[in-house]
Amino acid sequence: MAFGFAAAAAAGVQDTGSRDYDTQDARLNTVYKKLSGSLDDAGRKALRDEERQWIAGRDKACGVTPGTVVKNSCTTTQTSFRADELAKRVRGGNMPAGQGAQAVAGDWGYRTDCNLGHYVQLHIPAGSAAEGTWSDGTQNGGSQGRFKGEWRDGKLYLRFCAEEAERGGYPACPAFGDVDGYVQPEGKQLAWYRADSKYVSLERVAKGVKAPLDKQCKDEM
Repeated sequence: MAFGFAAAAAAGVQDTGSRDYDTQDARLNTVYKKLSGSLDDAGRKALRDEERQWIAGRDKACGVTPGTVVKNSCTTTQTSFRADELAKRVRGGNMPAGQGAQAVAGDWGYRTDCNLGHYVQLHIPAGSAAEGTWSDGTQNGGSQGRFKGEWRDGKLYLRFCAEEAERGGYPACPAFGDVDGYVQPEGKQLAWYRADSKYVSLERVAKGVKAPLDKQCKDEM
């Protein structure tokens, strides 16, 4: 009989653990769908890729065989944390209100042949702690490197480093300079500001594809 009571108790604990997991999993699915519905196609794809990576990381941390579902305290806790994280993105917090950081994840660019030309590219990874790549130049030359970004009040503030240090420019990577402007979504574009004035408006582009050519030339200063 003692064994019977022990088995029943163990089954009760297992049932409770399963219900706890199901509750957190349902909460995660709900907030994921809400966040996904607020994004454009590129943002949704970035979120799907991030979610797959998170599932793989959760299963590895919890010792779960890939492709299986294990409902224990580890997977329940990790799922709860993930639901909390996505819920913060839905609410806004330090990310763009109503969109979340996923809305600007991906590749952006600007291109014009007017005057000396101007060619800009930014790659912004998914997630709230952004560290991506940049390039900026004209027909006479340019620079490229990496940036670190921090979301504050719906703006991604940027610190840059360059592949090659230039006099008066950004330090050579991996050292990063001080904050040098920010980017924020404006409609379907990504606006890059420096010293609170707009530097350039970027268009979303597919990876490896050039930005559409801006032919509206302004008079050369």
